[in-house]
Amino acid sequence: MDIVIELIKEMLIPGSTAFLLLGLILGVILLFIGWKTEKWGRRWLLFLSILYLLLSIPFAASLLERGLSVGYEPISSATEYADVDAIVILGGGGASFRAGELEVNTVSDSSALRAMEGARLYQMLDDPIVIVSGGTNPKAGLLTPESKPMRDALVKLGVPSQRILLESDSFNTHDQALNVPPILAAAGIERFLLVTSPTHMRRAYFSFIEQGLDPIPAISTQHSETGSFSSNSIVPDLEALAVSQSALREWMGLIYYTLRGWI
Repeated sequence: MDIVIELIKEMLIPGSTAFLLLGLILGVILLFIGWKTEKWGRRWLLFLSILYLLLSIPFAASLLERGLSVGYEPISSATEYADVDAIVILGGGGASFRAGELEVNTVSDSSALRAMEGARLYQMLDDPIVIVSGGTNPKAGLLTPESKPMRDALVKLGVPSQRILLESDSFNTHDQALNVPPILAAAGIERFLLVTSPTHMRRAYFSFIEQGLDPIPAISTQHSETGSFSSNSIVPDLEALAVSQSALREWMGLIYYTLRGWI
């Protein structure tokens, strides 16, 4: 089952290079195996071209993201959250670089934005505990738990290191929903903010709900202000294609988690 899921994630998500190559191969096969399939080959290649054109339009990519994040808003005031005891920040990826005995670990764009939101909320609230959740992913080049560079980022952003707890064994969102509750229970925490990206919040939130918890959604910024992605543009570009692929991956993740009974 896991092998099938990995194949789907790597090759069958529209917007990816692998999906495009498979689609082109299929189209060429249909064109040349016989006159009965030639028409379908032309139609398929036309459909594939239109699909990738649409996915490359920033405005279309933004619509895919908005569909995932509808109903969630950033927390702007501490008034309703004075009794919050903890902030749980979910990792969003990273990378490890090695040369001989030296190693540098960095956070991804998503992890950086989530860390910044966690730091902002920490400054807003009354010295809550901050729990950072995220493990390794060797297949993606992440050899050190992502929780560690995220902790370093939080310290740089002004969160005291003694207020940060790490959960470093999780491989995915489901793992995080299983591994964070014992930490909350050990610290006697019931009310907490759950920080993640807007497009990831629905799957994360309901994963924690499924474990009997009652998280308070606290979305981070989806895109850095220093980036070039413009959600209102209709001019196709490669960054929009990557955004569309990420959003479609999340939509498929929601379907998969629902089928598995994880949300």
